Amino acid sequence: MDIEEYVKKCNLNDEELEKFYEKWGNRDHSLDHKMAARTLTSQIRREIMRYIGYNVRTTEEIKEKFGLEDDQVEFHLNMLEQPSYAMDCDGNWKLTPRGIAFLENAKIDD
Repeated sequence: MDIEEYVKKCNLNDEELEKFYEKWGNRDHSLDHKMAARTLTSQIRREIMRYIGYNVRTTEEIKEKFGLEDDQVEFHLNMLEQPSYAMDCDGNWKLTPRGIAFLENAKIDD
C-alpha cells in the first residue's frame, strides 16, 4: 500500500497533512530509524497508538485510559510525535499516515 492509501485513512485535515509532510521531508532519515526503534520498543506507546487508531483522542482520554500522570502522558505522546507517528492537533491526538502504516503492517506481540 502506498502513502496515499494511509493518508486517506488518517484524520488529518489538509493543514495538518501539510505540517506532517514538511516535518517528514526535512528529517535526517539515517537518524529516523534509531528514533523509531526507541519509540516503538515501548509497549505502552504501541498501546496508545492502537487506542488512537483511526480516531481522534484527547490527551485527557489517553491519560485516563492508561492511568497516566500528566508528565507521563506528555512524555509518551511527545515520543510518538517526534518520529511523526502521531500529531497533536490542538489537544486532539491523531495518527499520521506513518502511524497508520505502522499499525497495519507491524506485527509485534504484546
